[in-house]
Amino acid sequence: MVTQQRHWSRHTVGEVVEVYDNLNDTYLGQLVNINTRGLMIIGDRPLKDDKLYKLDVHLPVAIHGRTSIHLGVDCLWTRNADRNGKHWTGFNIIDASPQAEEDIEVLIERLGSTAG
Repeated sequence: MVTQQRHWSRHTVGEVVEVYDNLNDTYLGQLVNINTRGLMIIGDRPLKDDKLYKLDVHLPVAIHGRTSIHLGVDCLWTRNADRNGKHWTGFNIIDASPQAEEDIEVLIERLGSTAG
């Protein structure tokens, strides 16, 4: 059995952080974990693998006067979350401004714990 190791530590978010599709203002789910290279959400519907999305991560507390982080992402995978009707989705961040990267670091510092 081959075990994949992550190159970047994930940081679990300890508060509700909602994630929206920026292009059509649709709620996608809640942030589960994040780093400057990717993120995972849990939501009510499966998203499409290999599809590009523009996300708005709505912050529970403003960071540097901003209430959301805007990211361009590639959906890497979607999985059913057992029997509760939810879906896990993993994204690779492909477009983030320097401000967004800085805001992610602050979000991690304020709300996160290392998950591996």
